[in-house]
Amino acid sequence: MDENKTKKDKNPEGGNNVVRGVYQTYRAEFKKIVWPSRETLIKHTVTVIAVSLIFGAYIALTDGAFGVLFGWFVSLVS
Repeated sequence: MDENKTKKDKNPEGGNNVVRGVYQTYRAEFKKIVWPSRETLIKHTVTVIAVSLIFGAYIALTDGAFGVLFGWFVSLVS
């Protein structure tokens, strides 16, 4: 069974190189990442915060309006 293993599958200490291979793969992929510039990152962050605030305000107003309408409807039925 040992004859089926190649030198590349074993390191001098007798263990396998799986961890080293995974690490090298991740490192190579990480080098391919194109990181955004500081200006782009700030613009996108501001956009996300603004859109979140707008949707949050919309949801709060809609929830308040439905609450008032539901209260009015309950008072009519009672």
